[in-house]
Formats: sequence, structure tokens, C-alpha cells
Amino acid sequence: MATQLENKWPVLGIDLVTVAVSFFLAYLIRFNFSLNFDLSKWAIQLPGIVLIALMVLLITGSYKREFWQISVRGVRKILKAISLLSVIVFLLVVINMQMGIFPEFSIPLSIVILFSLLSFSGLIASRYIFMGVIALVKKNQK
Repeated sequence: MATQLENKWPVLGIDLVTVAVSFFLAYLIRFNFSLNFDLSKWAIQLPGIVLIALMVLLITGSYKREFWQISVRGVRKILKAISLLSVIVFLLVVINMQMGIFPEFSIPLSIVILFSLLSFSGLIASRYIFMGVIALVKKNQK
């Protein structure tokens, strides 16, 4: 079972879920832990954010098993991925604000910043949790 858990595709899925949850939490924090934001716009924005995150994670390879460790190398990969994700989202939001191409994708810049911090923290935390689960599974197999 441990080899199944160490596979890179579940890791990519966990990373994408972590990014999606971080995006929702950024909105919650920005709006003082209330749902006083337009959920329909958020629902339109979320697939775009997850798609951009998927591309960035595939490009940087931060989800691959050899980086699914608690190490400086793994943290650097995550930092590169989140930095690239943040820059892409920031540029898309600014360009969209200037040109008014897709009004539903107008994400406040404070949310982009919160999202970046939460995503980085969430991905690091998920590594620790995942490594703990693997250690428990391996311990119980003996």
C-alpha cells in the first residue's frame, strides 16, 4: 500500500485540492470569515485557478515522488511552483482588469497574495501529513 501512496498522481491530486482549498480560504479571510462574496464568480474563477495550478505543477514537477519529501530541495520546488502560479495569476488578473476581457475573473489582488501564502503553507503541511501517513503504513506493515 505504501508504494501506491507514494505514486506521483495521487500527490498531484492532493496538491490540486490543497490549492483549491487555499483559494477558498483566501476569500474567507479576505471577507472576514463570512460568505459575503459572490460565490458564483468564485465558482467561475476556481476552475481557472486549478487549471493554472495543474500546468504549473506539471512544469515544475513539485508533485513527483522524489520531491515528496521533507527536504530543502522539495521546499524549493514548492516555492518555485507557487511563485510561478502567483505571477501568472497576478498578471492575468491585472491584464483582465485593464482590458475588461472577462469580468468574472476579477480577483482582488489581496486574495492573490493570501492565496499564494496559504497555498505554500498548505503544500508544505500536506507533505508533512503525507510523510506521517506513509510512516504509519510502513510501521503497521512490519
